[in-house]
Amino acid sequence: MEDHLIIKGCKNGEETAFKLFVEKYAAQIMSICMRYLKDPASAKDAVQETLILVFKSIKQYKGDGVLGAWVGRIAVNVCLKELRSSKTFADITFAEYQESGSASINDNLEVEDILKLINQMPETLRLVFNLNLIEGFSHLEISEMLGISESSSRVYLLRSRNYLKEKLTEKTSLAKIVQYK
Repeated sequence: MEDHLIIKGCKNGEETAFKLFVEKYAAQIMSICMRYLKDPASAKDAVQETLILVFKSIKQYKGDGVLGAWVGRIAVNVCLKELRSSKTFADITFAEYQESGSASINDNLEVEDILKLINQMPETLRLVFNLNLIEGFSHLEISEMLGISESSSRVYLLRSRNYLKEKLTEKTSLAKIVQYK
């Protein structure tokens, strides 16, 4: 069933439309929630809360954008709310940040390996990385979501990239050592 029919059914309170919506979007929502919360139980709770919020606010959805993007944004906000309730994020400046050397990656890595490395990032780095590079939020939007300055968002993104470079370099170096033995 097409999105516009699902939306129409949901707006009219049709149970079958709600079921179709859940079937179509639950996996996408879970994927988003796992990127931010890592803990499967917390992610499932966030999925539930996202679905509740979507159903409560579906009447306000005007259909201007892609439904999946609208749902994804709600899921991200639910996850950030959960993270904000348990953590505070620090403002940092470029002056406080000292970049650790650059790395080059020559070997091909599996997507699964890269996703594991992203999940191992410190939480704030992972959040900014996901929000900016995966979800496409601007640094201004990220600063408003996390309650940090825009420059802090940029620094966290730079740190996350350097973290990945460092870990990928370690991984490829280890792979080369294993190959030679």
